[in-house]
Amino acid sequence: MIIIKKYFEYIGIIGLCLLSFYYTEKVALFVKNKNPIMRSINEVKESLYVSSINSTIIDDIYIIPGLSGKEINADLSFSKMQEKSIFDEEKLVYNQIKPTISIEDNKDKIIIRGNKEKRSVSLIFESKNDLAKYMHQNNYKVNVLISKEEYDFNYELINNSNNDKIYNNIESFLNKKKKNNNICFVNNTKVPELCKDKYLIKPSLEISHSNISTEKNKVDSGEIIYVRNTLSLTELNILLNQIQYKDLKIVPVSELIKENK
Repeated sequence: MIIIKKYFEYIGIIGLCLLSFYYTEKVALFVKNKNPIMRSINEVKESLYVSSINSTIIDDIYIIPGLSGKEINADLSFSKMQEKSIFDEEKLVYNQIKPTISIEDNKDKIIIRGNKEKRSVSLIFESKNDLAKYMHQNNYKVNVLISKEEYDFNYELINNSNNDKIYNNIESFLNKKKKNNNICFVNNTKVPELCKDKYLIKPSLEISHSNISTEKNKVDSGEIIYVRNTLSLTELNILLNQIQYKDLKIVPVSELIKENK
């Protein structure tokens, strides 16, 4: 009988402790929500909410990346502003909202362009050449395809070797230097086995000496442009002028396809 009595006493004490913690937490939350900083955060929370945009899947083969949304993390924002005890919109902390249809869950699909809302394009050059060098000298960030074990980190490199051993050696080196963005360049819908679990990229425009006069007019936001070696420096500048005319920024492919702005 004494043992049963003590048992219920212990249960009672535990229950009181749990109730105490529960109400303490509720009181703390109530006080925090009444704080002027937290009230200001909650007032702007809805207006600064940005919905995510889903990726677009085409014919179950191709994909155009969507864009992440964002929402204010009230607790982290509050913690950052407490030090100076004043609401500061620049110190708001956001959580990313992943699109429901995302390239992260569709790596078997081929990315054929970036999202138009980014107002950007990417240029991919064949191997290391004078055109790519010219771009670097003029502070443009571009991609270069590499198919041999030669590395130049002035560019964002894409491993384009078809030889298993060389491909793996390049991958190993890029991984070691933390320069691997897991991008695989494909020219058709047949995806090489070496490209498994990578972001598959197919150019939306291919520009060479023979078609520069017509293809340059097709340049638009989101374009992944493959620049062939036959293009002259004068013709490259014509392309750059067209990109500038459209008020587009040149960025590496990894930046163009990522879903956060």
